[in-house]
Amino acid sequence: MLKHLLARLKELPEKTRATLTLWLGAAAVGLVAVMLAKAAEWAFAGFDALTQRWWWWPLLSLPLGGMAIRWLMSRIGQGAEGSGIPQAMAALQVADQPSVAERLLGLRIAVAKFVGIVAGLGSGFVLGREGPTVQIGASIMYACHRFVPLADAVFRRQLILAGGAAGIAAAFNTPLAGIVFAFEELARSVEERTSGKLIGAVILAGVVSLAFLGNYTYFGRIRVPDFHYAILLPMVLVSVVAGLIGGAFSWLCVNPHRWLPHRLARWRQSHPYHFVAGCGLLIALCGMIAPIFGSGAEATSVAVASGQGLPWYYLPLKFIGLLGTFLTGLPGGIFAPSLSLGAGVGSWFLPLFDHSIHVKLMAIGMAAMLAAVTRAPLTSSIILMEMTDGHAMVISTLAASMIAATVARLFRTNLYHDLAERALKGLGPLPSAVEKKEDTP
Repeated sequence: MLKHLLARLKELPEKTRATLTLWLGAAAVGLVAVMLAKAAEWAFAGFDALTQRWWWWPLLSLPLGGMAIRWLMSRIGQGAEGSGIPQAMAALQVADQPSVAERLLGLRIAVAKFVGIVAGLGSGFVLGREGPTVQIGASIMYACHRFVPLADAVFRRQLILAGGAAGIAAAFNTPLAGIVFAFEELARSVEERTSGKLIGAVILAGVVSLAFLGNYTYFGRIRVPDFHYAILLPMVLVSVVAGLIGGAFSWLCVNPHRWLPHRLARWRQSHPYHFVAGCGLLIALCGMIAPIFGSGAEATSVAVASGQGLPWYYLPLKFIGLLGTFLTGLPGGIFAPSLSLGAGVGSWFLPLFDHSIHVKLMAIGMAAMLAAVTRAPLTSSIILMEMTDGHAMVISTLAASMIAATVARLFRTNLYHDLAERALKGLGPLPSAVEKKEDTP
């Protein structure tokens, strides 16, 4: 059946073949995103059940699971480490060199990423599946260029952008955020013809996701009071604090060589398995004090729905857990954990203000923190709006995201762009000069 379809596809005109390839790839991204969502949910539910039964389980699962994932990555997962968004961004810059781009995107990498994320959540690491879905989506779409022999660099770049956008859209059930993310973060400028392909891919991946998961909202539906000028002071306070914490987090992730003790840095390089186990043990200890394991979606959803907020110590412990997970180099995203950090920031300010705006403060903190970490304020605002059905907070979240992203500029770090540059350097000398986009502070 598949061979027959491929044979028929090769008989079609080049332009028609390219369009069909894009649509088929987008549908595949949506299907894989659904599979990853379900597998990740089951894996974390299994970890949570074992932890409920045996309190000491994280002390075993995190160190041992981390070492097992690290071993798997060293065998089949080179290129699948970390978030995955920087790899997709780096691949955009070398789209005119397929042999180089395939070291950043490919079906092998997509499979390793899938397995690594599920295993990481099943072990209890603090990570999200949304960022990695970008690399998986981009890998699947990029692999489709083989069905269009005359595909040029522009078309390959369109496939990467569409795959990344479709990945965000299908993972979060946020089609608008997927489109904005591609334009704002994956590429600062895109070809005019790309927009139609990108939107079409997002729609198709979203339809596939909806068919299996339904019209869900990631953090549930929240109800908040209409906009009032009384929210301005708490909004500014929450946004500035989130900007400082998010900017600091990005700086720490990009510059571990500047703050890790020299002996620890050398030990990390010479004994990677021991370092992963040590980070896992630290995360396990933090998780015994506060529910920081996994993406944080469950604890955050409960806090937002109740309006009671998270305990004051949740934020610092989640911060340590997320940073520790990042330093291990294991596959894992920071989108959902950053949103949980933001809810923790908002929770700090709840005792100072009226109960009627408690939910709004947590939501504002979530958007602000994501904007500070990713330096993508439009994407952060739209993601939160779509993930919570919080259309009443559009103005507040936009303002908070812009303030937090501006404050985060103080650290002169752009997490994904800086890591993308590092990924390109890690490829070694390239066959030809690659045009690099500079971040404007």
